[in-house]
Formats: sequence, structure tokens, C-alpha cells
Amino acid sequence: MKNNNNNFEKAIIVIIIIIGVLLSSVQFFYNRSLCSDEVWLSLNIINKNHFELLKPLDYTQAAPILFLQIEKIFSELIPNSELGLRLFPLISFLLSLFLFYKILKTIHKNYYTIIFSLSLFVFNIYLIRYSNEVKQYMTDVLVLTLVYYLILRKYVNPKYKYYCLGIVGIISIFLSNVSPMILFTAGFYLLYDCYRNEKKYFPNLIGVSIGWVSSFLIYYFLFIYNNPVRDTMIIIWSYAFMPTNPLSLEFYKFLLHSGSMLLLFFFQYGNLGECLIILILIGIVSLIRKKRIDLIILTITPIVLQLLLSSFKLYPVYPRLLLYLCPVIIIICSFGFEYIVNKLFYYLKIERFRLLSISIPLLMLCYFYFLYYTDGYPFKRSELKNSITFIEQHMNKNDKVYVTYFASWPFQYYKEISYMKIDTNNIIIEDRYYMNDTISYSNKVSLLSGRVWFLFTLIGDEGKNMKFLVNYFNSKGKRAIQEFHTEASDVYLYDCSN
Repeated sequence: MKNNNNNFEKAIIVIIIIIGVLLSSVQFFYNRSLCSDEVWLSLNIINKNHFELLKPLDYTQAAPILFLQIEKIFSELIPNSELGLRLFPLISFLLSLFLFYKILKTIHKNYYTIIFSLSLFVFNIYLIRYSNEVKQYMTDVLVLTLVYYLILRKYVNPKYKYYCLGIVGIISIFLSNVSPMILFTAGFYLLYDCYRNEKKYFPNLIGVSIGWVSSFLIYYFLFIYNNPVRDTMIIIWSYAFMPTNPLSLEFYKFLLHSGSMLLLFFFQYGNLGECLIILILIGIVSLIRKKRIDLIILTITPIVLQLLLSSFKLYPVYPRLLLYLCPVIIIICSFGFEYIVNKLFYYLKIERFRLLSISIPLLMLCYFYFLYYTDGYPFKRSELKNSITFIEQHMNKNDKVYVTYFASWPFQYYKEISYMKIDTNNIIIEDRYYMNDTISYSNKVSLLSGRVWFLFTLIGDEGKNMKFLVNYFNSKGKRAIQEFHTEASDVYLYDCSN
């Protein structure tokens, strides 16, 4: 395709990037309520100083040290708001989007392939979701796209590649938990590149590798070794570690389940998602036929390494922990798509097909909209802020607010940032989770008196406790005076007087 005739396709690419910026920005300014995972990390960030964040965190939380420090800075720049906590993940997404586009331009000359691949990135529900999540997963994506871009881009002096990668790699070790796998892949690629260039830059590779390994050892012994949450994390993630015996049926069941789970997680496009499996297979074959050893290393190595390390109980195989692999899988898909498009153009004897440029992002945008039409957009998790606002608007002076177990942490966060004005003397915090312990739960409720607002956030089995509460009061001949229902959060007002 001739460069002077590609202005239309270039315009489509610019539009896709703008849509990606808008989708993530709208989600950001919607400012949904924090969910429990975010709250536990957020409470550490807002309640600890920079030095205390270097120590093990509360609530069985763990996150990269540099990520926590940056989050702390942004939380102070925009205080008493989730926006400060979500700003760095948003910046990470926007930078990742730009870097991924640059990567695609480097490895593809076919504009239709770039449009397809970029659309998979932009109209991806989980990338948009984690672009506004107070967790480190979008930072993982940023580290991968930055390292891969630095590897693939052209340099006037090739030594600059090693200088850039050396600095970025050392920083990324403190910024991302998955950086060791990304840097191992990068080192493997650079080793192949050295041999391809007659070992010309082998001393540079040795220097970079020493810097990476030294930084990792420092980080490991200062912040990972003997960390008190490590054993707890292994127990929590026990189901996400690959079996070690390759001859066992469980081993292959794990691989099959993990593969299908990741594809469903990354690309929830209904029947289109099944087509991506075909594109992945064609893409792998295409890379092998083209002898693109460089891209085979960059795409296959982190996936294999992730599985191997999970068998040693080091990195669990679980969707959100593997978000950084999303660009890798898209790159593999891109070569499958390019193969099909090239064949199609060859048989149709055409060079351009503008309808394809429009139809690809339009189709994915439609899937993006209709698949999540029920939940709506911007996406929501548990809108506890709506419930708190409703209670404040309708409660009387002497009313009590009973905060259930899983609602207690987000409630505490919004209390600490002064989002609510409820008198602390009127707040009752549930100090334990009454899962299936209906006797203790009914005894606890029976001690209450007067008008009481029950605040729920529907996490885990808390929905069962909510249903039990309603049935409990129904058995006493009492009906809720008021109710309020929002996304994964419910409020009931009962008169608990005898």
C-alpha cells in the first residue's frame, strides 16, 4: 500500500486513539465508588506516610514500592478523593495506549492490521476498567509496552537501546511485580539480537543484565523476603498455581482452563472471542513461517515463563494478575489477522478496502456497547457512595446506621476522607462476618433498638445475610420503612423497637 494514499486509514487510527482516551477519561471522571480490594490498598496509602509504605501493609495487601510512593504523591495532590488515587492508573493506560500504537507501527506496515490490533486494545472492557482501578495492574501493562517499545524502536546508535533499557528496567523492578518476567523476556531477546549481530553488543547486554539482577536482589531482600503476607498469599492463590506433574490430568485441565479463562477475560466479544482463538493459532503459524524469532521470543516467552513460575508458587495464573499479557496476545492475533487480510486482498486483486477500516472499530464498538448495555457505561462495581448519600438525606437525628462487615472498609474510607457527615456516635460497625451463622446474627440484631439503617455491599455471601435480615424482620411482622438499591449496595431502614 502506498503511503500517500493512506490518509484515510491514518485518520481512523487517530479516531480510535481519541476514543480510547475518551472511554478511559469518562470512566475516570465518573468517579465510581471504591470496591473492597481498592479500599484495602487505599486505606494503606492515605493513612501511612511515605516511609511507612516501605513496610508490610495492613489488610493483607501487597504492592510494588514505587507504585505505592507514586500513589501517595497523587493522593496528596488531589486529597480526599478517589480521583487522586486513580490518576496514576489512568496515566499508565494512556501511555500504554500510545506505546502500543508505536509498537504496532514498528512491526506492521499494513494499516488494516494496525487498526484491528489497536481496536482490540481500545475496546477492551478490562483495560478500560483497570485504567481506573486503584491497583497496580495497569502499571504492569505500562512496563511491558515501554520495554517492548524500547526494544523494537530504531536507534541512531544501537548502544542507546541498552542505556534506555538498563535505566527503565531498574525502575520497573520497583514499579511492577511482573517486571522480572518482562525483563527476562527482554534479556532473552537481546541475547538473540547479539548473536544475530555477531555478538557486537554482548558487553552492553552483560552490563544491563548485571544492573537488572542487582536491582532485583536488592528489592527482593528488602521488600519480598520474609514478608509476613507471603504465606497468606500462597494460601489465597493456591488454586491459581499450575500443577507440577506434566503427566497428570490436572496439569492439562489447568492449562485448558487458564487459556479459556484468559481469552474470556481479555476479549469478551461473544462469538468474536472464539474467532480470536483461530487468529491466535494462525498468528503463531505465521510468525513461525516468517521466521520472526524476535517476535516469537517477545510473545511466547512471557506466557511460558508465567506458567513455569506459577508451578513454583511464585506468580499465580489469574486474569487480573496477567493483564500485562493482553498486548502480547493482541500482537499474536495481529499476525493471524494480517495473514487473512493479505490473502483476501490477493484473491480479490485489491490494494485498499476503506470499508474494512471503518467496519473493524465500529464492530468492536458495538460489541463493547451491547455486551455491557445491562450494566451500563461508565462501569460500576459497588456504589456505596450512593447508599451513603441516600441515608444522609433521609435519616432522622437519632437514627442508627448499622454497617455490615464487607461494607465497613469502604465506609471507613469515605468517613476518613470526610465524604459523609453522619455522627460517629450513631454508627454501628459489624466487627465480624456472620457467614451462615444465623443464630449469632439474629442475636446481634435483636439487641438493636430504635430506627436502624442497615447498609450492605453485596460482596461474597453478604447477599445471604441481607436476605436473612429481611426474613428475620418479616417473621417479627415488620416491614422495611424505606429501601434503597443501587449497584451491588442496598439499604434497609427498620424500626427495631420491641
